[in-house]
Amino acid sequence: MRLVAVLERTENSKEIEFYYLDAIKKFGGIPILINFYNLELLNLCGGILLTGGDEKGPLDDYLISYALKNNLALLGICQGMQSMALFDTNENLIDVENHYQKEHLVSLEKSHLQQIINKNCFYVNSYHHQQVKTSKIFQIVGRSDDGVIEAIENKNHSFQIGVEWHPERMIDQEESQNLFKNFIKNVELK
Repeated sequence: MRLVAVLERTENSKEIEFYYLDAIKKFGGIPILINFYNLELLNLCGGILLTGGDEKGPLDDYLISYALKNNLALLGICQGMQSMALFDTNENLIDVENHYQKEHLVSLEKSHLQQIINKNCFYVNSYHHQQVKTSKIFQIVGRSDDGVIEAIENKNHSFQIGVEWHPERMIDQEESQNLFKNFIKNVELK
């Protein structure tokens, strides 16, 4: 079984969680919501999904550290990507304009993500008010036309990727399907 730990954020509604859980199930994974009260379930999981939300919390850092230490597949979406970029830094998020509820282009550099998406440039949705300006551990591999960091990855792992957009809400799009298919394919069997 390909069990995926899904970060349960208290600010996310059941409707928002549904998108993440449904996308994982759609491509053969089994999601397990993870919070501070059931961290022992991480031992069962072969991959981690850092969901979007309002702010980075200590559980974000714990899950990123766990994925790095155990060489697990890791997918960060929106706030999850921001948490990955800020991991092991003292940097803060900064405000960004013209990205909330706006579709825009993302350009990808040659990378694992570009190979997975199989495009250099494509349209994404956008639901974020903040951005990162740098990434310490993960390499920046995608930006929007206005220079906002939209994608990062660990070059030393087949799937430790963060994206600023919400592919779980665009699951009918080929690029989103490719992203989730490859994520689940890289989740260790348990």
